[in-house]
Amino acid sequence: HNWDALLKKYEPVLQDCLLGNRSTLKIKSLILRLQRLQEKAIEEDDYDRADKFRWKLEELEKEKNSLKFQLPSRHPSISSFLDRFVTQVQAALRWAANHRVRHEETQLCCENEYKLLRSTYQERMQISTIKRNQLLQEKKWLQKEIEDLRARLAILEAKDQQLRREVEEQDRLIQSQDCELTALLGCISLRELQEISKAVDDTLASSYQIPFSLDLPGTIKSLQEKEQSFNMSIKETTAKVCTSQKLCSTLRRNVSDIETQLPALLEAKMLAVSG
Repeated sequence: HNWDALLKKYEPVLQDCLLGNRSTLKIKSLILRLQRLQEKAIEEDDYDRADKFRWKLEELEKEKNSLKFQLPSRHPSISSFLDRFVTQVQAALRWAANHRVRHEETQLCCENEYKLLRSTYQERMQISTIKRNQLLQEKKWLQKEIEDLRARLAILEAKDQQLRREVEEQDRLIQSQDCELTALLGCISLRELQEISKAVDDTLASSYQIPFSLDLPGTIKSLQEKEQSFNMSIKETTAKVCTSQKLCSTLRRNVSDIETQLPALLEAKMLAVSG
């Protein structure tokens, strides 16, 4: 039940990361497909269609730049939870490792206490008297210090109350977080705790090995810059070719009109010559 509640709490964040990354991959795939269609249209001399693909590619590039790739484990809320989770798991493992040591220390403490009880009554009374005198001296010194601090106590009391409220609020926050994780770890065995600890460590290590900015190596980045430059040249050339194609189409229509009018003009010329 506790694990189900935890998954429901962080499921929206995971879904947002998943949908965002899927959208990015979908847009990249669509861009590659449109680039192939544009190249095919240019090969078939269909420049109007190639120009439409060019506008669509520019829109997709803007949309791709607006999206942000993000690993779920690098999200602020999930990263904070993983840090607290790792702390709780490590604390549970340390407790399991030290449980046997504490048991042995408890037995040793009982043995020492038994030896102390075997000491004579006179020795105990002497030690108690010395300790009592020391406590009385400390009490007198503390009373004098309390009298000196009464004046400052009134000034510091307001600040003490304020700090107490802040500490209580922080304690409630920490307690709520610890209770949440303690309830989750309460029904897990030691072997499962070790597996979970290793899985979380591997996840965090892997997430930090992946470059967050997704920068490409120098050679690939240089090739990509050249590719972008070539793409710009291709776009400009495509635009010029489309314009030239439109002009050629206009000239073809004009030539066709002239060729249509030539027979009538020749006939008129012949009639004029015969006349």
